[in-house]
Amino acid sequence: MNTKTEWKASDTTEAKYIGILEFQSDDGEWHNFEILRTRKDSSTPHRLVFGGSCNVGFIESGYIEYESGFESVDEALQELLSELETYYNAGPEYVSRIIFNERM
Repeated sequence: MNTKTEWKASDTTEAKYIGILEFQSDDGEWHNFEILRTRKDSSTPHRLVFGGSCNVGFIESGYIEYESGFESVDEALQELLSELETYYNAGPEYVSRIIFNERM
């Protein structure tokens, strides 16, 4: 399980806005996350960053990494949705791909 890491916010300087990921957990609560795709450089894998926007800007809750060429953005989004549903329905100890901070 890779959920406890030293937290460092993603560089979203040139990120592309993907849209809103919305789902309802088993307890009936709705969860909404804005999704950004970070620009890949030679030292970091692609990331789908999830969080929300407010008057000070985008506030990151976490991310999922994916390898371009092995996994499409749509596949990574589907995996992100699955991980977030697991997080909210079963608990954080059952997720394996998302990295999240204490905001979650």
